[in-house]
Amino acid sequence: MREIRADRLLADAGAGSRSEVKKIIKAGRFLRNGVPVTRPETKVCPEKDALTLDGRPFSCAEFEYWVLNKPQGVISATEDRRHETVISYMGLKRKDMAPCGRLDIDTEGLLLVTDDGALVHRLLAPGRHVPKVYEVSYEGTLPPDSAERFREGLVLPDGTKCLPAELKSTGDPAELVLHEGKFHQVKRMFASLGCPVTALKRLSMGPLSLKGLKLGPGEFRKLTEEETRGLLSYSIRSSVPDVSDYDAVIFDLDGTLVDSMWIWKDIDVRFLAARGFDYPEDLQKRIAGLSFHETAVWFKETFRLPESIEEILHVWEEMTVETYRTQVGFKPGAEAFIRKLSARGIPLGIATSNGSRLVEAVLGSLGVRDLFSAVITSEEVQAGKPKPDVYFAVAAKLGVAPERCLVFEDIPEGIQAGLNAGMQVCAVRDDFSAFMEEQKKKLAGWMISDYGEIL
Repeated sequence: MREIRADRLLADAGAGSRSEVKKIIKAGRFLRNGVPVTRPETKVCPEKDALTLDGRPFSCAEFEYWVLNKPQGVISATEDRRHETVISYMGLKRKDMAPCGRLDIDTEGLLLVTDDGALVHRLLAPGRHVPKVYEVSYEGTLPPDSAERFREGLVLPDGTKCLPAELKSTGDPAELVLHEGKFHQVKRMFASLGCPVTALKRLSMGPLSLKGLKLGPGEFRKLTEEETRGLLSYSIRSSVPDVSDYDAVIFDLDGTLVDSMWIWKDIDVRFLAARGFDYPEDLQKRIAGLSFHETAVWFKETFRLPESIEEILHVWEEMTVETYRTQVGFKPGAEAFIRKLSARGIPLGIATSNGSRLVEAVLGSLGVRDLFSAVITSEEVQAGKPKPDVYFAVAAKLGVAPERCLVFEDIPEGIQAGLNAGMQVCAVRDDFSAFMEEQKKKLAGWMISDYGEIL
């Protein structure tokens, strides 16, 4: 459990400046387990100690989440010499509190204010497309095809291309749903249709709405624990992952980065037939996640094969290596995706249950081996998937903390391995694992069919 200086804890929580909290402490107003803390440098443990300030339980939550129905005349900033800011209007003292995005000085409506920078980034990142609903009053008459033009994506007079938007009503006021937040966007969009905006109000952002929060004009309050959990869950579970949230990206190989799973059933059918066995229909499910070596052990024990483990592995490699070199290609959008990540300087790794010879064969033939700083197979760690060993090993070689890694996987065992390593995981659809899709959806944070969905 972490310990922290009493003066720093109070200051970071917004109880006052460093000099002010020293006075609070010296006055005996801050208590730990019923006893006044009298020295600013005294260490306290927020997770263990019962802390009170002026007789009330002291809240030292890591982050705070406030919502405001912003009135006109207040600006979305932390400080300003000419205008009142949302921070001063709400009387917030906690360090690093800031609005999530901005509403113009003459715009009213919902505004989230927090010191959780990671959440703000997730909600505002362009790739997240978080919906924001606006009530728009305007002059003039919208063209008859306005809804269609918004839906197709307006091009503004300066050439700015807007994402598709939904004009839910064309009356005055109209209701508009945006999935981005360009500068003065609503006003510019309506002006491009000959209808200047006269009043603008944001009704909702993501899971938060003025109606649901029951916030009247100018009112504000802290989110409840339930509302906070819903907001945090919503921000993480966007339709596709935002790679800018992570310091490294790690891929499984077969069925995830390359379209190769079709090979294995054919090889297994031929391998078993040559030894007088029929192919079990549930075979792939029974060996899912096993390393190349573990699969050979399973085959030998299950079918009581006379060959040694090394001989089985050698036969499989000889049957597959040429196919890997000549017939295996990328999953849809995968090559463009990894090249884009590499160009942006994002470290890339591969964590696979396949054999190293086959991995090198396919990566070499596709011309992308040099894009990956870490390529580790389950043969190099103690246990295969769903154990997290191979993902831990890749993260360590990349020099990135596991929780800062994004994983792409195609089967439940692989997804679970990434989760067991403390990583976020995006599932990749594959014909081979189609029957596992519901299980994959339950485990993974996202699911894609084509990496182009993220580009």
